This record gives sequence, structure tokens and C-alpha cells, in this order.
Amino acid sequence: MTAIPGLVVFAIGNDARGDDALGPQLGARIEQASPAGVEVLVEYQLQIEHALDLRGAAAVLFIDAAVGLEQPFDLHRIEPDTGAPLLSHALSPEVLLAVFQRVEGRAPPPAFVFALQGESFALGEPLSAVAEHALEAAWAWLASRLSTAGLLSAVGDAGAQHQQCERAGHDAPEGRAHAEQ
Repeated sequence: MTAIPGLVVFAIGNDARGDDALGPQLGARIEQASPAGVEVLVEYQLQIEHALDLRGAAAVLFIDAAVGLEQPFDLHRIEPDTGAPLLSHALSPEVLLAVFQRVEGRAPPPAFVFALQGESFALGEPLSAVAEHALEAAWAWLASRLSTAGLLSAVGDAGAQHQQCERAGHDAPEGRAHAEQ
């Protein structure tokens, strides 16, 4: 019998599409660090069956590349999106949580998206310089927070930290974690 993880990490992306490889590359770093109670699933995209991977988890972290970020990374809490159409392939993290809720008949575990700044998603290209920087900054920030308690604390404390940065006249220098919802 395998132990149930405290934290399930979905590292989402395509290694063949430039900065879309950010999720799998950060996922590989997490796997190499082998933190206790963390299960890493590296996936090209989320599918309906992934809802079953949330059973017994204390929290879920979805790692993926994103465009339009003004900082190297962004962490925010998400909730189930019960109003979105249910497709069998390429689900959003919010829809995957809704599938879990529907199948299990209960709320999903606390869930977060850890978005990393990307800019180039061309087929066959390596990570861009922006993505390389985002990967390093994200790993430096995340490495000490790879647990359910670490993520909950980071999201809970992020609002106060961000407000302090704004009062000082600047934003968080190496990415930003913030609470939503």
C-alpha cells in the first residue's frame, strides 16, 4: 500500500514548446529534491481522470507557464469552476476541482496555481531568457515551501507582505504570491 501524499503537484506543460516546458522543468526539480509527503505528476495537460489523483490529498499545486505576468511567478488559490463546460481533455485546474467535487460529493482540497512567466512557446525552441529567470526565481521561492502548511502560510502571508512592499514604494522583486478568493 502506498502512502497518501500531503501535497499533490501537477507540473503541466510540453517540453517541445519553448517556455511551455516550465511546468515539467520545475516538476523535475521538485522530484529531485524528493520532499516528504509530496507527489509530483508531470503532465502534458489535465484530463478528467486526474480528479482521482486528488483523493486523500491535503492540498494541490498546479504549476504551469503563463503569459502576461509582470513578475517571474505568481501563486494564487483557486476554487472549483462548476459553471464551465466539462470536456474530457485539456481541463483547467478549476474545472478539474469541479470534477473532483462532483465525483466525490465533497469539496476538493485547497488548491493553488503557481504560474511562471513565459513569453515564447514555439515548437522546438528552448526556454527563453525570461523563462530561465522565472524558473530560477520560482525554485528559489518554492523550495522551502513544498508542503501543505508551507503553501497555506505563503498564500496567507502574501497579502501582508505585498502591502508592505507597496507601502515601501516597490513590488516584490522576484515574483509574487498573493491570496485570492
